[in-house]
Amino acid sequence: MLRGGARNLAPGGHVSAPMSMSLAARTLLATLLGLTLMAIAACGGAGASPGASRAGAASPVPGGPATFTAGELRLRLIDQLGPLWYCDRDAYPVARDERQAAIANFAAMAADTEIFPAVAAKLAIDPKASLTAAQKLELYRLWKVAAAVALDPIGNDRYRFDYLAMPVTGATEGTRTAGTIDSHGATQIEQQAPAGEPMYPICLSIGTLIEAPGGAIAVDQLRLGDAIWTLDRRGERVAGTVIALGSTPAPAGHRVIRITLADGRSVAASPGHPLADGRAVGDLRVGDVVDGSAITGVSNLAYAGAATYDLAVSGETGVYLAGGIPLGSTLDARRMQER
Repeated sequence: MLRGGARNLAPGGHVSAPMSMSLAARTLLATLLGLTLMAIAACGGAGASPGASRAGAASPVPGGPATFTAGELRLRLIDQLGPLWYCDRDAYPVARDERQAAIANFAAMAADTEIFPAVAAKLAIDPKASLTAAQKLELYRLWKVAAAVALDPIGNDRYRFDYLAMPVTGATEGTRTAGTIDSHGATQIEQQAPAGEPMYPICLSIGTLIEAPGGAIAVDQLRLGDAIWTLDRRGERVAGTVIALGSTPAPAGHRVIRITLADGRSVAASPGHPLADGRAVGDLRVGDVVDGSAITGVSNLAYAGAATYDLAVSGETGVYLAGGIPLGSTLDARRMQER
């Protein structure tokens, strides 16, 4: 019986010396340690430079990823998806001089703290400088397109969009793209398909009260043949009848202008809707006079209704009273052409 534990036998049956065992163990340990250090180095441990990334991992970006404002995201969508096909306030329902509109709307445009700064930066125009009419026109053209791009916040710095791009050369249909974009500009396309020309709003907000001999009637409740007030050529109220009605689905991001007069009268309509004298609602400013009363408030509002409405009335002028304010009709083609 061998005491002290088992021992290895050297060739010839002799017991190996303790010094020989220690040397073998040391050699094995050194070999294992060397292999371990090589593995660590291969994984980017020992010998790796500070901040080095592992294979397959995202490299750190100094200061973190870039973020964009909602105004900048609108411009990115225009760049990615192509020119927006939308209802241009200066083309519908009556074509207007864009240069004059740019000058008239510049103060309101510059007050837009979300979109206007992004537009000015995109065009490399200093809005605080003394701008020429040509520069104001350039800003206005891009601003009104960007303002028509609807972004719906859905949380976590993400927005949903429904974008209709204009037809490419030679095509008759545009492209409608639905998806999301986040504050870093990352876009996810959910649906994309050919689409026709956008529906042009017929101007009046749902529920707008139309003056009538029997009491005011909401525009969406009117029927052909209903009696309503119109104005004759002297500006006096006379009874007329509804001879045409129209409604159009409101496009995504549609906005309306609410004007309020000093005498309390008020109406909300699409920017291009005409007053009785031909001025567009979107061109009106505080202090302007409408039907003998000064405007005390002008608000640009997101429209929550599913559709907008208009009507045509019989009589000499085609003027009807909405919220007590004389308006022209977008459905009366002859009178619109005269204006």
